[in-house]
Amino acid sequence: MTGSLQIKRDKYYAVLSWYEGEKRKQKWIATGLPAKGNKRRAEAFLKQELEKAQQAQKHHLNGEDQPFLPFMAKWLDEVEVYAIRSTTLDQYKAVYKNVIAPFPAFQNATLRSLTPGQIQSFYNQEIQRGISPSTVRKYHTNIRKCLQYALQLDIIDRNPADRVVLPKKQHKPKGMVYSAEQLRQLLDFFQGDILETLIQLTATYGLRRSEVCGLRWDAVDFEKKTVSICHTAVSSKDGVIYADSTKTRSSCRTLPLTSTMAQYLKDVRQQQEKNRAFLGEAYVDSGYVCVAADGTPLTPNAVSMHFRRMIKKSGLPYIRFHDLRHPYVKHTTKKYNSEKQKTQATKIDLIAWVFRFCIFNYSKRSWTL
Repeated sequence: MTGSLQIKRDKYYAVLSWYEGEKRKQKWIATGLPAKGNKRRAEAFLKQELEKAQQAQKHHLNGEDQPFLPFMAKWLDEVEVYAIRSTTLDQYKAVYKNVIAPFPAFQNATLRSLTPGQIQSFYNQEIQRGISPSTVRKYHTNIRKCLQYALQLDIIDRNPADRVVLPKKQHKPKGMVYSAEQLRQLLDFFQGDILETLIQLTATYGLRRSEVCGLRWDAVDFEKKTVSICHTAVSSKDGVIYADSTKTRSSCRTLPLTSTMAQYLKDVRQQQEKNRAFLGEAYVDSGYVCVAADGTPLTPNAVSMHFRRMIKKSGLPYIRFHDLRHPYVKHTTKKYNSEKQKTQATKIDLIAWVFRFCIFNYSKRSWTL
């Protein structure tokens, strides 16, 4: 395992690199240190993280048989922690503690004594309990990955999770998508609400909840007329984690800022300036676009809870907050079999953009009447 320092958006990141088999892995860890004047502190941070990671690897390199459950717990704490986001790790640990660890057949099993039958029994039990096939498949992904790590360390000769029968995938029901009239009613209904700005941005750009909650003013360029989606806010057991990264690499993107949306955001910022002047020191200067009256950023869980309450009062068909982005991603995430299909889809995307901005312009015009 090696480590290096990288500068991204004027801040230091510690980058750990290692190999799992023939596959090279990397983990970027935010130091929170500005690039200017903090090189020594960043180097000390990197050294500490590298030592922790190397020590974690040594615990598993003796090649001796070990109890399965403690090994999986260590794998999560000392290996996966460097490979996935902290919020994802929290979810994995919760599944391990509440679902995998209590299963009787796993209690006394060691890595070498664990059989495909025991793993299969666990999956069958979960299906009988009413757990969806897709969720059981997620359990399998982690169990198999953990055992694959044991295989790479020569603790076991083969992976027992490779010889089980997984439940058939189920097709998820499509999320509810509003018509043009329903979307206009939604925008009108949320006028003046704490979620107004958030709803406008989500419905226009098809943003994820984490992306719109993490949108900062420095990502809005009024001169170049662009909005950069490069920050996120994700709920975890320890609170909200604000990160200079998105869910996937392709999620980090730059979107066009129309004149109507630009004027709307300027009005939002002007209102925030008035709130700052009125509240004085009590105002929280967070730098985020979607905030409460006192400047406090809106948290993802609070957004979903408030949206559910309000949508039930609106008289509109019930949708999840996530469903607001479905019309936008319907075509932009499509796989194409030919350049002709790709060209046709690009035209559809343009039509989708025009549709959304027309709805927004109509709603905006109705406010000023």
